[in-house]
Amino acid sequence: STHPHALVYMDSELPRISAISLLNYSALPWSWGARFRRRYREKDYTEPSHRAWLLEHVESYRQEELGHLGSAVYLDYAGAALYSRAQLQAAQAVLLEKYLANPHTSEATATVVEQARDMVLEMFGASRETHTVVFTGGVTHALQLLGENFAWGDEGVFLYADESHTSVVGLRQLARRAKLPFGTFALDDLPLLADQLSAATLSDGISGQNLRGPNLIAFPGESNFSGARTDLSCVKSLKEGPYRWRVLLDAAKLACSPGTLDLSACPADFTVVSFYKIFGYPTGLGGLIVRHDAAPLLQPQADLISGPIGPFGPAYFAGGCVSAISATSSFAVPRPSLSEWLERGTSHFLGIAALRSQLDSVRCLGSDVERCRHALAVCREAFLRTWCLRHSNGAQLCTVYGRHEEARWWEAQGPTMALQVWYADGSPVPYGLVAERAAQRGIVLRTGCHCNAGGCQRYLGLSDADLRHFFASGKVCGDDKGLVDGRPTGVVRVSFGLYSTLSDVSCWISLLSEFLDSVAEKREEDSVEHSRVEIPRILPKQRSELVLGSIVGLKVYPVKGCGPLRVRRWPLDPATGALLLDRRWCITLEPSTARATPPRVRPVSAKQAPRLTTVRLALRGDGDRGYVLVLSAKSHKTSLEIPLCQRDTDILRSSGIEMAEQADPGHPAALQLPTTSLATAPAAASSWFEALLDIRGLRLATASDQFGKDAADAGTGEAPAANTGSKDFSNAPNTLLLVSTSSLREFGRLCGLAVPADRFRANLEVDFKEPYEEANWPIGLPLRLGGTALFEAAGRCVRCQAVDIDPEDAKATGPSLLAALATVQAG
Repeated sequence: STHPHALVYMDSELPRISAISLLNYSALPWSWGARFRRRYREKDYTEPSHRAWLLEHVESYRQEELGHLGSAVYLDYAGAALYSRAQLQAAQAVLLEKYLANPHTSEATATVVEQARDMVLEMFGASRETHTVVFTGGVTHALQLLGENFAWGDEGVFLYADESHTSVVGLRQLARRAKLPFGTFALDDLPLLADQLSAATLSDGISGQNLRGPNLIAFPGESNFSGARTDLSCVKSLKEGPYRWRVLLDAAKLACSPGTLDLSACPADFTVVSFYKIFGYPTGLGGLIVRHDAAPLLQPQADLISGPIGPFGPAYFAGGCVSAISATSSFAVPRPSLSEWLERGTSHFLGIAALRSQLDSVRCLGSDVERCRHALAVCREAFLRTWCLRHSNGAQLCTVYGRHEEARWWEAQGPTMALQVWYADGSPVPYGLVAERAAQRGIVLRTGCHCNAGGCQRYLGLSDADLRHFFASGKVCGDDKGLVDGRPTGVVRVSFGLYSTLSDVSCWISLLSEFLDSVAEKREEDSVEHSRVEIPRILPKQRSELVLGSIVGLKVYPVKGCGPLRVRRWPLDPATGALLLDRRWCITLEPSTARATPPRVRPVSAKQAPRLTTVRLALRGDGDRGYVLVLSAKSHKTSLEIPLCQRDTDILRSSGIEMAEQADPGHPAALQLPTTSLATAPAAASSWFEALLDIRGLRLATASDQFGKDAADAGTGEAPAANTGSKDFSNAPNTLLLVSTSSLREFGRLCGLAVPADRFRANLEVDFKEPYEEANWPIGLPLRLGGTALFEAAGRCVRCQAVDIDPEDAKATGPSLLAALATVQAG
């Protein structure tokens, strides 16, 4: 699974907490128990007694049939249901009663598969009269099949609920491929979309009058993030309204509560389910349930010449899904049955055959309604006890998201709690810390955004810009980085199911109680500042010995964002200690309005203007007149020459520089700038960069004291930085940027990508003995590079999305180096 999760297990020596009833624990002389009793009485709950819904025999059944659970406390039924020994024995009995051959070979096996289709339809209130079941590898596979075969047309729109699973959100890529607009909406606004397209936020400005369809709308029956359920009573009006919506219902989570998905009452066109979430076994098996009147939208066009044609052209086919085929021409006829067309190849027939045994096994514990209510009752107990936990200053320990507090909570909320834990001072507890404490107690729960970015955005108040900032700070899906700049990046989720008991709730409350009246400890890794320029100060393992490395590349970047000068010998600037000319110039945008005070120089970065990376630089000696920088680009007909001032020329001449092999200096018809100052003739340079980047209002600015008017704060480029009165536009002033070639080689080996050192725009490319050893350098560690040069470590430079830009064509295509790096090597 690609879902972010924390699988945690209890030490077998830790004592098991026994189950106690609500009446018992509220009478105990614990301060939180007394608070619970008081607040439970004060809160006016008009609800049935949830404790009456508990199935008392589940506790003894679990002891007999779930011995493999050991001492673990399982609170992740939203991730996968638990399976019992009785379930596996029932499945084994089916498989051992008689052999099952390939259904393409055996009519008996094919009959078993068809009987399983009937059982699935019956589970969800449907029949072959109205629906077809297509067995898939799971919900994600079902959604992919739907998206790749749906007749998108050219006059429709695709909408999805913002609190949708990533697998649903991914359908927007197929809508884009079909050149259709897409948009999002809040689940609360779902009924409005029957006749008001304005209730959605669209990617493109479109008029509802032009939407002749087919129009597809997708939403969850129950959020996998919070457990909040969607009011499905509006599905009929959505289908009958002016937009004639085709409805895609993600029932992966809703179907886990028996009896809640009734397709006779909810006329969704497409419904997706996953059986491991319902039964725990078998895995790798799901279903796409299609209403007959929507089936033509998934059927391919076909003729006797071209074969099956899908929405994006010739459609893939495989064994079992064609009625006739020729290997020597384009002749191929798809099967008319939707299930046969979409179930390509051999189905998971052994898993399908086991489905009936799994349903019968769980029904031995109670009817669908009884089993559903049991899970809801355990979750309700957990919610009430969690809600009552408060610090001694009266502040709430947890904020629980979802619809738990609604009057008819048992209809509005599934057996899931998503929550944020708070310290006594109101600051958030990182979810990674909660997972760590849970692991110590053997509690299995989930943390993060649970493949539901919209849920995080809604409940944590995160914008698109926030998520991009989190990623730039090193946060990636599935990690344990719970805070960035003091803001939570995800939540803790606990969920309950058939085999949950009150003892699980007690263990959960005991875990939360650890955080009562606690205060935050300063954790450097929880936050990466992006608003200031100071180099991040990493505190790794202590190390003081001299580190040796061989310099294999030396580069100077005179113009920020442009390519490097490749050199073998180069002087340091006596005034700054950095490489002479490094980040001396930058491209800036002229202010759009007049200001009373001079504006700060804001460099245009390679991230903002990728074509900057295609600029090549060369240094040319110009006789007695000194040195000239020559800028050229393959896509530009002319080159640009920047004469260096006398001071720079003198330093270069006296230091005995050596140049490495350079790129082609460019077109011979060069634009000459005056040797006095850029300020006297800025138009030529501005025009050159404006033509290259296709951006108006640019100018070439310098940070050197030679042009004091432009002395500026650095820093909107590759790394977070901000310095006042800088003499260059580097992000880490007065330092050299270093990249380890041994680390890049190891990184490339692990992720299978080409990792050119040029992408990281370092001044020094150094070969060290061990990859990633720079990750353990403390500040001030002495480094001997190239045999004689002594340096010391100053910290880490945070790379940005510019590392994904190929300087050959200014494009960021293919796999992301930045995302791969964040996954392979933390920090």
